[in-house]
Amino acid sequence: MKLTQAFLFPVAAALSLSAAAQSATNPPTTPRLAPDTPLIVEGGTRVEAADFEGNLLRIPAEKRASFAMSYDRVAAVVDNIFIARSLARRAQEAGLDKDPAVQARMKQVQEAFLADLYVQKLEKEGSVDLDLERRARELYAADKDKYMTDEEAHVEQILIGMVCRTRNAARDLAKKAAAEARAGASFTDLAAKYNDPGEKALRGGDIGTGPVKRLVEPVRVALAKMKPGDISEPVESQFGMHVLKLVERKPATAKPFEAVKAEIIAGEKARLQKKRVEESVGAIRNSTTVVTYRENVEKLVAPGVDLNEMTEKAKAANREPAAEPGTK
Repeated sequence: MKLTQAFLFPVAAALSLSAAAQSATNPPTTPRLAPDTPLIVEGGTRVEAADFEGNLLRIPAEKRASFAMSYDRVAAVVDNIFIARSLARRAQEAGLDKDPAVQARMKQVQEAFLADLYVQKLEKEGSVDLDLERRARELYAADKDKYMTDEEAHVEQILIGMVCRTRNAARDLAKKAAAEARAGASFTDLAAKYNDPGEKALRGGDIGTGPVKRLVEPVRVALAKMKPGDISEPVESQFGMHVLKLVERKPATAKPFEAVKAEIIAGEKARLQKKRVEESVGAIRNSTTVVTYRENVEKLVAPGVDLNEMTEKAKAANREPAAEPGTK
């Protein structure tokens, strides 16, 4: 029997039932063959058309048709199913499936797949009867500030680094450049004169027009106090001393509803879906008939200290924002 060109059986993909469940609730494509049509047979190991169709469930529904247009891809899937089934049969012959932990894990894999299917069902039901466009209009009207364009600014700069000079020397040079600019000297000529070599490549100090939020904080703060045509005092950042010229400012404006409608609808749909799933999971977890044997769970905890866990907890604690001075 001739198999596919290389033995590249992706075990993880074949057993990734969760990934398959992500698209299994969508209607499958029309089967090309009867479900029991044989594809590969060796003794008691048999791969049928239904196996191929089932494997396709791991692929998003909108991509299945194009995926199946390639003989190489189809043959690879069929081969992988055959190899997996053959290896599984050998595992059974070796008695590996008799281990209680293995049996429990196989059951969990199946349950995880079914659980994902049910979650998708809940998500679909979460917003099926709602007028999401009307809801989107309500959200847009209630919080228009959330749907604004970025403030933009056209900026020119002279940037004097502090790698090859002291901080005071860089500041003095920046003050001199700023004074010459205010006296009427060409900012472009001054940028060519004072910028460090790497900065001279930036079109004579012109850094163009872009969102203000992308600039380093000291520059943002300085620009907020400037009007078009203003020349700043030296502004220090981690890159050096900046002398800024604000050429033009484009204030943030409200985006029209049609421009953000799809984004709002998608966000609200996701929120409703998540809410429905959380409610369902919460109802299961908080059921009055659930009995948790904590003492038995505690007996599963191994003795000793998990240093990795302690390290991650310490890192998480360090990432928490510290209280501002004068606050509790």
